[in-house]
Amino acid sequence: MEAVQPPEESADEQPAFTNRHSASQNAFGGWEALRNLIWGTPQFMRLWLAQLVTSTGEWVFFLAVAIKAAEVGPGTPEGAVALVLLARLGPGFFFGQLAGVLADRWDRRKLMALCDVARAGVVCVFPFVSHVWQLVLLSLVLEAFTLLWIPAKEAIVPNLLPAKHLPTANTLSVLATYGTFPLAIFLMWVFETQSNDGTVAGFFFDSGTFVVSAILIWSIVVPKRTLPEIERTPIDANKFELRSIFSEMRLGWQLIFGDPTLRAVNIGLTTGMVGGAMLATLGRVYLDEVLLEVNSSFALLWGFGAGVVIGVLTLLVVSQRIDRPWVFGRALLLAGLALLLATSIDVTGIVVVLLGLTGAAVGVVYILGFTIIQETTDDETRGRVFAAFYSLARVGLLLIVVVAPALTVLFDRITELTTDGTVNVFAHRLLIPGVRITFWLAALIIVGAGTFAIRTLRGVTTGDSDPGLRAID
Repeated sequence: MEAVQPPEESADEQPAFTNRHSASQNAFGGWEALRNLIWGTPQFMRLWLAQLVTSTGEWVFFLAVAIKAAEVGPGTPEGAVALVLLARLGPGFFFGQLAGVLADRWDRRKLMALCDVARAGVVCVFPFVSHVWQLVLLSLVLEAFTLLWIPAKEAIVPNLLPAKHLPTANTLSVLATYGTFPLAIFLMWVFETQSNDGTVAGFFFDSGTFVVSAILIWSIVVPKRTLPEIERTPIDANKFELRSIFSEMRLGWQLIFGDPTLRAVNIGLTTGMVGGAMLATLGRVYLDEVLLEVNSSFALLWGFGAGVVIGVLTLLVVSQRIDRPWVFGRALLLAGLALLLATSIDVTGIVVVLLGLTGAAVGVVYILGFTIIQETTDDETRGRVFAAFYSLARVGLLLIVVVAPALTVLFDRITELTTDGTVNVFAHRLLIPGVRITFWLAALIIVGAGTFAIRTLRGVTTGDSDPGLRAID
């Protein structure tokens, strides 16, 4: 199938290989790609600046709404915070794919700008609520617009720049999404110390970032769809016809599970997130029960996070010189093996270093996975594919948050009944509390996903064919 053509590349910028997953062998191609991306693709840079601004505002909102929920929560602030956060995760399970269909049918630039304006209005109401149910309701409405914005954003990126810049673009997107968290903490501290009510200032700041984002996105010029593509997309009488919408939602899931490449990449991306989610959920327990550390609450999470940054920055340098499917599978396998080894050692310093290696591999997997999806889906289905991925990711995160602690308790009971809580390994007495076994299980799942990705993506090339819909087995 034909896809929307991204900006033309000049003759001296053409990749050395025809494989879309491999890029030029130019030394230090990553920095050159970054320079070209900043100065040569102004449309993408407007989108990235919009993401940078809104990500900062979203982190400020995250901190502010947690404080607000604790304030209005009757007697159980922790439960109120969890309920509000669940309201942000829950809708994605049920409506994520519908949002993907709408992102594929409508003008994505206008959709994103209108969603930003709507989110700005919704956030302005948060300072005036006085009950948890009001926070939950507003969070549901806010998430509905976010569900529309995210797949539209991911789907529009390949239309704004040459394919060889996609890894660099995805790296910048990750840095914008997660690298702004320290800035948000500083801003929230300023709001708390310089105003009577820091949460109110935080909410209005977040609202303002959405307005700035809407202006930036509205100014973007997106290449028009080709005539054959417009004819294939049901955008007239069937736009709100339920049978047509459900059919397109089903097609998105068929692409995810039916296409071998997309199946391997999405399984890899979803399981790759397990490591970070597990550390956030059980890291403190692991420090207390296995490493016997009580004064290093965030050591494991900081090690993992630092590794992600290192992996992302390294990929920025070498992204133009690697075979992306080849590296994706092996990075995922490395993440699982490093997590398995890290949770089998009792020396905190070594554990932190190994978790840094895990984080570096997960960062590489995240960037390359998004790039492969963008390269192997065409414009008219890309929104649905990304929406399906985010739905899977949300399910995975919910399972980790709910199932991982339950498994830890179960394994604790089993080891108490069958052993004294330890096993002999090469004359060394190794503690095996439930939290360690749970981490081992997660690591083995990641190893399995990495092995599956390596086998599935072996020999994948798309350079000689259109990056359209791949055959569904």
